[in-house]
Amino acid sequence: MLTTLLLAAAAFAAGVTGAWSPCGFSMVETLAGAAGREGASGRRLIRAACATFAAGALLGGALTFGLLSVLGQALGAGGEAGVIGGGAGDGADLALIAAAALALAAALADGLGLRVAPQIRRQVPERWRRTLPLPLAAALYGVLLGLGFTTFVLAFAVWALAGICVALGAPATGLAIGVAFGLGRALPVVAMAPRFDTLGIHLAERMAAEPRLLRTLRRADAALLVAAALALLLGPTAASADARANLVATDATDPSVSDGALAWMVPGDGRAVIRVPGQRPASYYATRLAIGEGNLATATPGAIEVRTLADGAQVATIPHARAGITGLAVSQRWVAMRMSRPRGGDELLVASLAGAAVAPVVQTRSGGSLSRPSLDGDQLAYAVGTRHGSRIVVRDLATGQARTVLRSRRTQLSQPSVLGHALLYVEARACDQRLRITTTSGRRRTRTLLTLGGTARRDRGHEHGHARQGNRPSGCPRGTPPRSGRMLWSTALAADAAYVTRWTPRTRRTALLRLPR
Repeated sequence: MLTTLLLAAAAFAAGVTGAWSPCGFSMVETLAGAAGREGASGRRLIRAACATFAAGALLGGALTFGLLSVLGQALGAGGEAGVIGGGAGDGADLALIAAAALALAAALADGLGLRVAPQIRRQVPERWRRTLPLPLAAALYGVLLGLGFTTFVLAFAVWALAGICVALGAPATGLAIGVAFGLGRALPVVAMAPRFDTLGIHLAERMAAEPRLLRTLRRADAALLVAAALALLLGPTAASADARANLVATDATDPSVSDGALAWMVPGDGRAVIRVPGQRPASYYATRLAIGEGNLATATPGAIEVRTLADGAQVATIPHARAGITGLAVSQRWVAMRMSRPRGGDELLVASLAGAAVAPVVQTRSGGSLSRPSLDGDQLAYAVGTRHGSRIVVRDLATGQARTVLRSRRTQLSQPSVLGHALLYVEARACDQRLRITTTSGRRRTRTLLTLGGTARRDRGHEHGHARQGNRPSGCPRGTPPRSGRMLWSTALAADAAYVTRWTPRTRRTALLRLPR
């Protein structure tokens, strides 16, 4: 939130500097002069023209900087997905560094008062004010000035903010910057034009005769850009709530890892992708696919095939009589599968790769659910959700001993992944969702790797048009992220990284994110 506010403030100041351009002066004279020629109706006419001019400027700013942010998001820029170039690595950090560098460079140039370059030496079409009704002409002029790059640019901050929007790739932040910029472009005109005979002409003369006013405004813009750059570098931002997360792939879910290799399912495609370092990604067609500890398991109707990941050598074929495998995990000695029960609920089964029969582990009734299983050696981790709460269980398949590692009646614990003594899981609360990592033995040490806003929507607490008596505040602590339309879903845990699926139920789009441990 702080970074977005600072960038919006810098955009507002950059918009105000546009009043010193030839178009800025001409807009004031155009509106004031046209109103004067209309006699008694001039006052109403200029008010209408100022209103349409302001609306046009806001629309133009929102279009320019909002679309630049959408472009950055489409290119896989840093904002919420967190990577420039689409790879998994330090993309989010590079995006934030690039945005901060642009802000600092523009701040230095504006602070020193350097001549703005590149410069756009164009003005708005003059014929509009002669051929169109004044409110319509004013609206079109407002759009052109709000676009920012159709006329003279009076501050390096305008160029920097455009680059920052692309680097962050956060449409909400781009929209805030664009609206603030449009407001800055509109304010001097709507403040001066209605009173041009008195206050307006006095301000216009001072602006034209005293360049120090423009220099002061550019220095203020420089100070705001420096503050925004520091916020980008030193802390999490509203523009990138999960800035540490790197986008691995879109249309990807149910990740699994093995010795540096990464696999995921493509939703609705019946296809899985395996990416091994130094090799091109390979596609497999299977109902479910998982990798683990050097093995590759694929689920087909009637059987699960397990092969070695390195050379595809046959390890085991495990027949199963029921269809509907909804989750799969494999290790060096075991394979685990989740299935839907005919009368509702889920069932978790395991089989030894040494040749033992498939054996049930746990099942839930209608209304209950089991998470996708996770295997590491003899450890099997899964989450159980019922009407009475949720819990995460780690079971030793060699001994059959199971223990509940985490339990909650007020939050939803789900999507566990186990690796050694580390456990990755998702905790969903009314106010937020958190991807967390903890230990399964010894002293409990828990860290939050990623936080998103909660998906719950709270009603107003009263009927429309009725008294607000009894209405209560949300109860969410200060600093809670705003409500999100995205959910944290299936996970995978590697020695150096955590993977999580980000799912948008409204659009049914998924993205696989990587976070350093």
